[in-house]
Amino acid sequence: MTEEDDFEFSEHTTLQEAFHIELDLYETGDYSNLLVVPCNDNYIIVSGNEHLCTLTKTCDAPECWEQQDGSLEDELVEKIGAAISGYIQSI
Repeated sequence: MTEEDDFEFSEHTTLQEAFHIELDLYETGDYSNLLVVPCNDNYIIVSGNEHLCTLTKTCDAPECWEQQDGSLEDELVEKIGAAISGYIQSI
């Protein structure tokens, strides 16, 4: 029996620390630096000192993100969600 057998690994990575993503939200060439704060299954999105929204991933295939609070358009929610997924997969 190896050490790996002692632990049960899940496919979902639970992040506990905040991280930044850079994203061209409106496809203008201006990138926004967004702070993403993981909180259980939700991700709180902050730009500057402004709370933009809180997102949660609702399904994996196809990947679906839902806005819990905030007033962003669905296209932006999917774009931010994809950036969060990309960051999580890169770690």
